[in-house]
Amino acid sequence: MCPEGTITDPNGSCYTCPDGFRRTAAAVTANNACFRNESLVPAEKTAALTCKAGEIFDFVDGGTCWTCPEASVRSIFGIKSNEACEYTTMRWEAAKRTPNGLFGLPGGHEIAAEVIAERKRVDAASEKFITESKMNRSDAEAYRIAVWKQIHDAPETSPELKGAVYDYIFDVIQRGAKTKPERDMVAYIAAYVQDTRKLSASEMKLVMESWQKGLQAKKASRPTVGTNVYDTGVAPPDLRVAISSIMHLGGAAGASLLYLGGTAAEALSPAFKQLAGRIALQMLPYRAKEIFQGVTIGSSGFMGAALAPLVGMGVASVLTSIATDIAIEQNKQEAAVNDALAVAQRPVNLARLLKTDDGRNEVATNWALMTQEPIKPNTALWARLMPSKTSTNTVPTVVLEGEKVVVGAPNIPVIPMTEIRATTTAGANATNGWESVTGKATDIAIGTDGTAYAISPTKANSSGYQIFKRESTANNWTKLPGAGYRIAVSDTTAWVINLRGQIYSLSGSKWQIVRGPQAKDIGASAKGVWIVDMNGKLHKREGNGWKNIPGTGYRIDIDQDGRPWVVDKNGDMWVHGNDQKWQKLPGQGIDIAIDVPGQARAIDKLGNTFVFDGAKRNWVATSREKDALAIGAGGGQVWRVTKNNQIYRMK
Repeated sequence: MCPEGTITDPNGSCYTCPDGFRRTAAAVTANNACFRNESLVPAEKTAALTCKAGEIFDFVDGGTCWTCPEASVRSIFGIKSNEACEYTTMRWEAAKRTPNGLFGLPGGHEIAAEVIAERKRVDAASEKFITESKMNRSDAEAYRIAVWKQIHDAPETSPELKGAVYDYIFDVIQRGAKTKPERDMVAYIAAYVQDTRKLSASEMKLVMESWQKGLQAKKASRPTVGTNVYDTGVAPPDLRVAISSIMHLGGAAGASLLYLGGTAAEALSPAFKQLAGRIALQMLPYRAKEIFQGVTIGSSGFMGAALAPLVGMGVASVLTSIATDIAIEQNKQEAAVNDALAVAQRPVNLARLLKTDDGRNEVATNWALMTQEPIKPNTALWARLMPSKTSTNTVPTVVLEGEKVVVGAPNIPVIPMTEIRATTTAGANATNGWESVTGKATDIAIGTDGTAYAISPTKANSSGYQIFKRESTANNWTKLPGAGYRIAVSDTTAWVINLRGQIYSLSGSKWQIVRGPQAKDIGASAKGVWIVDMNGKLHKREGNGWKNIPGTGYRIDIDQDGRPWVVDKNGDMWVHGNDQKWQKLPGQGIDIAIDVPGQARAIDKLGNTFVFDGAKRNWVATSREKDALAIGAGGGQVWRVTKNNQIYRMK
C-alpha cells in the first residue's frame, strides 16, 4: 500500500510527480511519466532600438524589441525570463482516454464472427457509404469486393466491420443480451462510457482548480500599490475545448463513425447522420485509396481535418449528455463541474441513454474510441470461430491478371508487375546480375534491416556448424556463438535449428532455446515463424507454443503477409493462400525464399534461380548458372549459396 498522494505501480514501488506535474499513461520509468498543464514561455528577441508595430520595446541591452507568442501578452516579469509573456486564455492538456480495438473487447471475437457470417450488416454499412459518397457503379462493385477482402485479410482494420458490429450491439441493447459474448460486451461498453464521464468530470474540476490557482499566483505576484499596465487578466477556459482532447479519436476512429447506422438508422441523431453524409463525400477518394492500395487510414492530414467536425460533435454530445450546460462564464462553469462530478458517479443505463440524440451520439463516439486501435484477433480463437461462420459465405478471391482485376481466380498470391524489380534473365549476361561475397556457407537468410546470417560449412561441434552474421554496412562476417544447420530471420531476429532438431532464437548476443518439435527446416518473416519437423509436418509459432498445420514440406519460408511457401520432398512447390488452403505452384524446386516486398525466389533441381511473376502465375528465370544450392531474401536483397558453398548477392 502506497502512502496517500503517491502513485502505486505494478512493479511494487511508490512514485510521486514533481510539484506542478501530473501523471501520464506512460511507464513510471519513462521520461514523460509526468507532465505539467500550465505553460509559460520566454519572449523572442526580434530587433534592436527601433520597434515595428506589434513589437514590445524594452530598455534592456540599451533598448531592444521583443515579441510574445500568439495569444499571449507581456507580463510584469523580466524580458529575458521564462515568464516574460503570459497567455490571456488558459491552455490545458487533458489526460487521454485509453483506446482499444474491436478484438480487444470482451465478446469482440464472437460477435464479429457472427456479423461476418450474416453479412447483411457489413453490406448495409458499405451501401450507406456508397450512397453518401455518390460512388459510381463500377467503383461501387469493386469497393464491395474490396471491403470483404479487407475483412478477410485484416478484420481489425475494417471500419465497415466496426460499424456493423456497433449496429448489432445497438439492437442487442434494445432487445436485451441473450448470449455471454453479448452480455460481456454490453457491460463493458456501459463501464467504458461511465469511465469516460468520470475522466471528463475530473478533468473539468482540475481545469477550474488550476485556473483559480493561476489567478491566485498572479495576484500574489502583482505590486500592492499602483496600477500595472501589463495586467490584462486571464479568461477562464472554455471547458468544451479543454475536455475535447480527452477523446483523442484518430483517423481510424473518425472513419468508423461514417459506417454506423447501416441497419440501425436510429443509432445516431439526425444531425450526426447529416454531418456524416457530407463528410463521406469528402472521404471517398481517401477511403478508396486505402482499400485498393493499402494506405493506412488516418495517414492523410486532410483526412483528420475532414473528420474533425464529426469527432467534435461526438465530444460535445459526451459533455451535453451528462446534463451539463457549459458556458464561458465562471459561475456557470463551476456549477457545471459540480453537476458533472455527480452525474459521472452513476452507473450508465445504455438503453435509456440511447433514447436521446446526445446519448446515442455519446455511445457511438465511445464505440469509435474503443475500437480505433487495429488489435489483431487471437489466431487460435478466430480460426476456431471463422470456418463454420464463413463456410457458406466465401469471400470472393481477387487477383490481378495484367492490369485487370479478376474475381474468383485461383487463389495464388499475385504480385503486380510494377512491384517486381528488373532482374537479368537467361543468357550470357546472367552472371552480371550477381556479385561475389567473401566467405562460404551452406544456408543463408536476410533480415528486414539487410543483415545477412549464414551457416558455415565448418563444423562447430556435434550439434552443427558455425554461424556468422554480416550487417548491411559491413564488409566482413562476424562469428556468432553456437552451432546450427538451417537459419531464418523473423524481421531482425535470427532463428536456427541444429543437427539435433533443436530450435533457438537470438536474444542479444546469446541464443535462447525454444521448446518445440524436432525440426529439420525453419522459415520466418516479421509476420511469423514456421518449422518443418523431422516427419515433414508443418508447425506455426503461436504464443509460446507451436500449432500443427495440415500439410507436409521439406523446405519453407514465410512472406510479408505471414503465408508459408513450401517445397515438399518431391520438389513440388506450394503456398498457403488467403483461403487457408494450399495452392500448388507450377514447377519444381529445392529451396525457396520470399523477399519483404513480396517477391518469391526459388531454385530448381538443376540449380537455376527464378522469381515468381504474380501476373503470369509462373516462374521467370533470373540466372542459369546451374550452381545454386540455397537462396535467401529480405530487406530488398537476394543472396544465393552455390553447391561449392560460394556466396553471391544480387546487384
